[in-house]
Amino acid sequence: MTKHASKRKKRAWILGCLLLLTLVLVLSMGKRGFIQQIRIKRERKQLMEEIEILEEQKAMLEAEKEKLDDLEYIEKIAREKYGMARENEDVYRVVPAETE
Repeated sequence: MTKHASKRKKRAWILGCLLLLTLVLVLSMGKRGFIQQIRIKRERKQLMEEIEILEEQKAMLEAEKEKLDDLEYIEKIAREKYGMARENEDVYRVVPAETE
């Protein structure tokens, strides 16, 4: 093998490596690059999880809304949460003793 053929092989190998590296860089960058696709998939997964949580919250709020049509439920909330009482009725609150 001559020196000239050896140099040609070396140049061809280097050129091939450069082309391969360029191809990898082109495919990994930009809007359609695989790095961007991984980011998009990760973001989509997070958004789907958030949607699921919000749908559960919505269902709970709709159930609460349904309950607010019931006068007994409204009275229960008024008594427990706001300490309200009926006419001629006394309300007592039990406060736990402080521990030292």
